[in-house]
Amino acid sequence: MKRVRGFTLIEVMVALAIVATALPALMMLITSQLQGAGFTREKTQAYWIAENQLTRIKMRKRMIEQYNIPDSENGTVARDGVRWYWELTSQDTEVEDFLRLDLRVALDSDKDATLATLTGFINE
Repeated sequence: MKRVRGFTLIEVMVALAIVATALPALMMLITSQLQGAGFTREKTQAYWIAENQLTRIKMRKRMIEQYNIPDSENGTVARDGVRWYWELTSQDTEVEDFLRLDLRVALDSDKDATLATLTGFINE
């Protein structure tokens, strides 16, 4: 009769010990990757909101001839179930009749933690 070869109990225990040691490190890696992806998603949405606000100002200026761009303006907007806070500041530039527009976007729950800043220029 042939002898059937298999793993001994010691070999199985060693393999389980190696897996048990590596598994927490793998879980920490996956968790950090998920957190990084979430942060990237938030930053991307913040930039989209900043671009939307800059476009809104440019469209107002184009459509309303007498529209004066404010020195500062802020507000909130909801996107994908999240409330965002945006803040616009404008200032003169060295070029006559040109304004510099600075937009800052943060989560409405933490207005001090800026996720995106965007700068644009517009003819006054």
